[in-house]
Amino acid sequence: MHDFIGLIFYVFRRAIPPALIGLAAGAALLVPLDRRRRREGARFPWGQAAAILLLLCYLGGLAAVTFVDRMGGETRMGVQLRPFLAFWEAWNAFALQAWLNPLLNIAMFLPLGVLLPPAVKRFQRWYWMLAAGAGTSLLIEALQHTLSRGQADVDDLLCNTLGAMLGYCLIMVFLSLKGKRWKCAGAYAALPVLSIAALAVVFLAYHFQPYGNLADAPIYAANTKDVEWVRECELSDAPGPSGVYWAEPFTKESCDAFAVEFIERLGAEADLGSPDVDVNYYDNIAAYSDHRTYSLGVRYKDRSYRYTDYRIDNDLRHIHIEKGETSTERELRSALEELGIDVPGAARFFVVNREEGEYAFRAECVVEDGVLTDGELTCRVAEDGILFEVDNALSFSTLYGDAAVISSQEAYDRLCAGRFSWRDVPMFDALSPKRVWVLACKLEYRTDSKGFRQPVYSFTLSDDRDAERGGSGWSTFVPALSEA
Repeated sequence: MHDFIGLIFYVFRRAIPPALIGLAAGAALLVPLDRRRRREGARFPWGQAAAILLLLCYLGGLAAVTFVDRMGGETRMGVQLRPFLAFWEAWNAFALQAWLNPLLNIAMFLPLGVLLPPAVKRFQRWYWMLAAGAGTSLLIEALQHTLSRGQADVDDLLCNTLGAMLGYCLIMVFLSLKGKRWKCAGAYAALPVLSIAALAVVFLAYHFQPYGNLADAPIYAANTKDVEWVRECELSDAPGPSGVYWAEPFTKESCDAFAVEFIERLGAEADLGSPDVDVNYYDNIAAYSDHRTYSLGVRYKDRSYRYTDYRIDNDLRHIHIEKGETSTERELRSALEELGIDVPGAARFFVVNREEGEYAFRAECVVEDGVLTDGELTCRVAEDGILFEVDNALSFSTLYGDAAVISSQEAYDRLCAGRFSWRDVPMFDALSPKRVWVLACKLEYRTDSKGFRQPVYSFTLSDDRDAERGGSGWSTFVPALSEA
């Protein structure tokens, strides 16, 4: 099961007791009201009462969902004031979890819009419902921030309010049709129809575009107005080498087949249906482990994987360090070959950390006969040259199309304008550098959301206070495909 889907089920299970408490509290309040109406000979409003009960049940569950412990997982804190950032993140990554974030925030407030108008007739006016949806969401965001239960996010406020209004429109369509007010029903249906149409346009646009999106591609620009840029590398006005490369991504089935073949080489249990083998499928990763012999995590899109051998005792892993042993390139290539890993000759061998027994093979955008070899394989060695950890991010892809690529000079201009990877923007803005040195620029390739290897210009930067922090600079990238 997807880990994020598992989290959703966990949260909803935790919401059941508070929801039942809300239901019980509502029932306790309605019983004396029913008795009073009976004594007065008045008709009890059962429809309104049912809506109130369901509303209180929902509010109890909502409180649990919004303040529940996230099972010790990473929780964003602080305040996020950039509107629609969640949607841009979802567009860039175009993965299940990324889209579920805003869509679930919309769905979470749909019941409020459906239940509040029939429970309290005042909220059948759209402006009262808008105030209720926005106010409830604003209260939740403020409490989450104050109680350190999550990030106060303007996108959550927007999505929650939209969800409440969508629910309001749906119940008002129903009530209008029930009262045979056809024009009103059509007017109330406009927002749900437009919302579904907008989402459909987004997904169709993604489907028909030739390549995927880069997860960290620019979303908003950094503040570079007062920055002095110092260029210390060669740039060119000529377009970069054209081309996008492609390697067939793993599907769930082909990933399972690869895992079984790899595990069998280890002499371990490879029956994925066995209770002894734990298999989990995520957005872009499948994880396999028997928790005794091995752990194998495989990424679908770029076919990279990480393997750890649990049979190597932790003490043996340090013998390599104590003895000061050194593995040679030939020995490592032979050991990797036994695991079915063929390291190409284009990959350069180097020692990462001799004391820790860590070595690597790296190929930096080597193109031979239309095949792009790129990335790095790192491995760690224990006693007698036994590999106990392999992280294979070497990729092999063939030329797919001659897409136009901008020049390094144009990429530099975009860098100076703050149009680089959006994940580096908060750090850049926080540092507020007065002068930035551009130390290096090189063309690299990154895997997009459809599995293509797209070109990007990677820049190595340093600012005027980098030495004070004891750093050696940082890097960011600018997408290289022409926007024309």
